[in-house]
This record gives sequence, structure tokens and C-alpha cells, in this order.
Amino acid sequence: MSPSELTSRRLGGRILATAAALCACFGAVACGAEAGGAGAGPGPVAPSAMDFALQSTEGKTVHLSDYLGKDVVLIDFWSTTCAPCMVEMPHLVDLYKTHKDKGFVVLAVSLDGPESLADVNRVVHDKEMIFPVLLDQETTVVSRFNPKKEMPFTVLIDRSGKIIRKRPGYQPGDEKTLAKEVEKALQ
Repeated sequence: MSPSELTSRRLGGRILATAAALCACFGAVACGAEAGGAGAGPGPVAPSAMDFALQSTEGKTVHLSDYLGKDVVLIDFWSTTCAPCMVEMPHLVDLYKTHKDKGFVVLAVSLDGPESLADVNRVVHDKEMIFPVLLDQETTVVSRFNPKKEMPFTVLIDRSGKIIRKRPGYQPGDEKTLAKEVEKALQ
């Protein structure tokens, strides 16, 4: 083997090793196998959702594990100061109302700080958010699921606890795609 062929082979091996390491660290999303994303199909197993506990606006402690294994869970990271979040929220309320009796849960995780609790409660009331609204004032949960702290940011978890979708942002029409993904997960 010539020196240039040997160098090419070593470089190719390093690229494959780096790709494998990224997949191990970041799960299916880094490998393009996120549900609905380009490259979806055979590949790494979707990562499991890590449990967390947060206080709700009603003062109750809510654990993700309360729902895993029996429900399809949508975690929505939002803020009262996020205009796209406010546009998306009525769609999430409608989606929840349509599918809640089939085992669908929305956990709306507010990224507002303690000084904004009155604003959060006002929005919860005004937007008729009838699902658990959780406070992540120390940003511990958002750091696990959404380290860039993008808003809105949705995470869809199937009944087995596997993350099947992560999506930043909201554009009109996204609610239709999300509804199809929820319906598929509920089958």
C-alpha cells in the first residue's frame, strides 16, 4: 500500500470513529435519525428521556416518570416573552384536548424566571392551558433536553420513553405535522 493510500485509509477511519463518538454522545439526532428528519430510518436507537421533577404553577411536584410507560408525552419549552410560543400555544391546547383521552400529555415547561411568575399565571389563564405548566427557573431540565435554550422547543416522547422528535421553533403549519406525529405515536 502506498503512503497516500495509507493516509487516506487512516483519515477515513478517524472520520468514522468521530461519527460513531458523536452518535454515542448525542444520540439519534446527531446521526440524522430523528423522527421526521432527513436520514430517518435504520440507525441508532432513539435516546431515552431522562426523568426530571419540576414544580407546577399549582405548587405540585410533577415527575416525567409519572407518565413514561403509559402515555405519549410532549414537552414544550416556552416563555411569556417568546412571540412564536404564544402563537403556537393555542394549537398545543387543541392538540391536547383532542388526544388527552387516548393517553397524550403535554408538559409545558416555562423558562421564565421567578420575577415573571405572575406573567406565567396570566398566560396560563389567558391561553387556557389545561395541562401541567412547569417552572424550570434554574434551567436544569431545559439544559438536558434543549441546551441551546431555543423557544419554542418541543420534545415528543413515545409510550416506551424514547424521544422520537425534537424540534426548535414554530412556523404556521407546524401544528399539522406535529398532530400527525402524535397520532402515529398513539397508535
